[in-house]
Amino acid sequence: MSGAPAVSAGKIVLSGETLSDGVTALRPWRDADVAALVEACQDPEISRWTMVPSPYRETDALAYLLQRYELIHGGRAAPFAVVEPEGRLLGSISLMHVAWKHARAEVGYWLAADARGNGHATRAVRQICGWGFRELGLARIVLYAAIANARSQRVAERAGFTREALLRSYLTGRDGRHDAVAYGLMADE
Repeated sequence: MSGAPAVSAGKIVLSGETLSDGVTALRPWRDADVAALVEACQDPEISRWTMVPSPYRETDALAYLLQRYELIHGGRAAPFAVVEPEGRLLGSISLMHVAWKHARAEVGYWLAADARGNGHATRAVRQICGWGFRELGLARIVLYAAIANARSQRVAERAGFTREALLRSYLTGRDGRHDAVAYGLMADE
């Protein structure tokens, strides 16, 4: 369960190893994930709460997979595919908006429709946050959930985050702007 990234001058290097708790695994994205990514992102609930385009096409998946290199090498994000240990794609999770000077980042995620309700989101959030604290030296991770997205709020709470604030008109999804609940998790919690 090491993950073994290297951090140098604010840069993130993902080793290719998988983080796993035996039920839910996180691994770096692969070019071979395009078809599964396109299929999962057809779910309107994903674009409802995220900036994922709808309809989601192969060109969107290819652009995302190319963009991940920029984000990683620029030290701005650590994107992972959420998968079953056998390899089936369940979703996406990232530490993003990394602010090295302040040792903080934001966690964002989505799960495919057939992966929801099985605890995968909570396990994935716990894993990536633990990895970020251990391997990147983060002191704080934030999570924003639309006020109407009760499932995402439950994930934050089950993953150990503390509800800190209500942010008016903070998030934009497919159906417009949403108020958000801000959650925080500290390295020592």
